[in-house]
Amino acid sequence: MPKGFGVAPYEIMFFLVMRDGPAYGYELAARFNKMTRGHIRMSYGTIYPFLRRMERRGVIRSRKDESSGRVYYELTRQGKEAQEKLSKRIKESQKAWEEKLLGIWAIHEEVFGRKALTKLLKRT
Repeated sequence: MPKGFGVAPYEIMFFLVMRDGPAYGYELAARFNKMTRGHIRMSYGTIYPFLRRMERRGVIRSRKDESSGRVYYELTRQGKEAQEKLSKRIKESQKAWEEKLLGIWAIHEEVFGRKALTKLLKRT
């Protein structure tokens, strides 16, 4: 993460998946999985405490759908503002993200060799 970014990785991922609108916990976990192409999985033991923390902070609100029994989470006004601000910061920091990623790839190559890095990059 670029220096001074000040947002945890799960929060970044959360705001990115919330671009698709309100969702219930299982659906959010599926969005995380899809966004990371299955490389980072969000367990239910992680997602529900995270959602409760975000709700206490006023970023999201929950509402229960009586017909399905599901609890849907949606961004509050404060959450939408935070999402917009974060989206702007992400776009502005693209070069810094790319430099960090290149550094991670260089370390991977140093530790595991060029062949392993080439194999890894073909997986994307």
